[in-house]
Amino acid sequence: MGQIVKFAILTGLRPGEVIESVKLLAGNNKFATVKYYNEERQALEHFRFPEIFLRKTKKAYISFVTTGMIEEVVRRDTLQQAPSYTAIRQACRKKGIYCNIAYCRKIFASWLSKEGISYTMIDMLQGRTPRSVLVQHYLTPTSDYRQKVLAAVAKLKSELEV
Repeated sequence: MGQIVKFAILTGLRPGEVIESVKLLAGNNKFATVKYYNEERQALEHFRFPEIFLRKTKKAYISFVTTGMIEEVVRRDTLQQAPSYTAIRQACRKKGIYCNIAYCRKIFASWLSKEGISYTMIDMLQGRTPRSVLVQHYLTPTSDYRQKVLAAVAKLKSELEV
């Protein structure tokens, strides 16, 4: 369960989205997993599962992750079924730990901002897409944004492992 919380910090997804993401990655349906993670882009392509990730006001389209990050959260020998958000909170509560995965989003956003990632890119990665014409039609991220985000996430990951 701790790996799922760590994955939430490294992706910046909402609590329900993190659980659904892990379910897709850990599930028995290999086709869904292959369709979900684009290894060439190093991205979880949430847009391929609109019924899960694309809601009226909250839309998570992609998350940049490495295969190592996926392997850590989905250990096929130990994870038979992804736990629910409630199960994670209750397990933490039994240990006397307050757990709110929504704070993981704050850590992710704050870290990326500190690492120089633009606020617009952070909003896009967290599923907050403005309705402005500028963002929807004219704003194009630079070609190196994936590498910048992955480098920032790698630094965050190393900080979490200390």
